[in-house]
Amino acid sequence: MLARSICTYLVGHNYFVDHFDNGQDVVDIIETQQHDFYILDINTPLVGGLECLKVISQKYPHIPKIIISAYHDIEYISNAFTFGCSDYLKKPFNLKELEIRVDRLCSGIPVQKVLNEPVILLSEHYIFNKESNLLFYKGEMQQFTKREYALLRLFISNLGQIMTDETIRSFIWNDEDVESSTIRSLVNRVRHKLKEDMIHTIRGFGYIMKRIDSA
Repeated sequence: MLARSICTYLVGHNYFVDHFDNGQDVVDIIETQQHDFYILDINTPLVGGLECLKVISQKYPHIPKIIISAYHDIEYISNAFTFGCSDYLKKPFNLKELEIRVDRLCSGIPVQKVLNEPVILLSEHYIFNKESNLLFYKGEMQQFTKREYALLRLFISNLGQIMTDETIRSFIWNDEDVESSTIRSLVNRVRHKLKEDMIHTIRGFGYIMKRIDSA
């Protein structure tokens, strides 16, 4: 039903649309036919959406591709971007939002500048999307593990406040008996993956994350 709704909507807005109801047909068709844009569901019969995405990305790496899914797991989202996804849309969504994303990806204008999404500007280049819990740098999703993203969410939810080892232990490990060295290692991994200096150590107290002044 969703696929039919998408097709009807896009055709009504002057797009030419091909619809395939299983992943095997998609894998077969791309061998002989190139499309200008691909919209893929993660959960598709015969061949899954992520596998389709990998095949399409190998053959047509520069063609925009959107993954849609009801999955909230960061693992799925992260894998989608690793396999060449251009954007991710979580069900349920408004068809107008899909159209905006298609238009902007095709025109090269960052989607983030068009959509009125709940975001936190951390610097001139860093944006955190509170809906998807994802961090973007210059419009590109940044790769972190589940635990690293959990730490980022903790810091971003408490910008300008000191996060002690006890707070981090409680939030990340549910008060399990975790050594301070393990916490320090996690903080350092996140800090080293960030391209800007936003996480600082307050000796004797804990850690603090601050916006860059240009934000």
